[in-house]
Amino acid sequence: MKFALVKGKRKNIKDAVRGEVGYDCWHPQYTVQACVGHYLRYWKYVGERPLLPEGYENETEWHAAWKNGVKEEYCEVICGNSNEHRADIKTPDQVIEIQYSSISHEAATERSEFYRNLMGENSRVIWIVNVYSVQKNIRFLPLGQEKAFFKVDWKYPKKWVKDIAGYKNTRVYLDLLPRNNKLVHIWRHGEELFGNWETKEHFFATHFERYSEISFQEFRKGFLDLNLSDYCR
Repeated sequence: MKFALVKGKRKNIKDAVRGEVGYDCWHPQYTVQACVGHYLRYWKYVGERPLLPEGYENETEWHAAWKNGVKEEYCEVICGNSNEHRADIKTPDQVIEIQYSSISHEAATERSEFYRNLMGENSRVIWIVNVYSVQKNIRFLPLGQEKAFFKVDWKYPKKWVKDIAGYKNTRVYLDLLPRNNKLVHIWRHGEELFGNWETKEHFFATHFERYSEISFQEFRKGFLDLNLSDYCR
């Protein structure tokens, strides 16, 4: 977690000291403590922890680099009349989920539908998926004279990613190598995957810039500073 409740206010882990105690913003009856290491900084549960919906995962440096793109009020936003979900990023225009761990088809579908109903039926949930550890299994095959798009040949794909790439209310990006300035936007047609390249600079300008207090260069530096182990820790 990037944020915790300390003395009734949300506190960013970057402003916490090691061992500081607070409460989970999502489930405030649970106590959390600040873990401040050389690389990772995060709030962890002390003792008992809540039963979270499937697919919610521990914060990594890679997650933090993405969340750094927008102002704090748009990060880890608790949503729903019964606080059903916590969006990684939620702005007035969109919900962005940043995912490494596998989740089931049912959980991914439920979360996508939940956010679509929350934001409006014409909205799309954006998923950014870390595929650094399996990128050697992904090839991009040209489509004849078509240079803008390509076929995505993914051996042993993450099934949930392939599933949500076929939903009309989602937009899926693969982050192959976070230090790289390119993402792969993918979609499914039938049983096949297709894609095109999109720069992180373009993504930042489209989705983050008006909700950010930093420049793209500062945002990009967060990825350039990552160690290889931070991508899938």
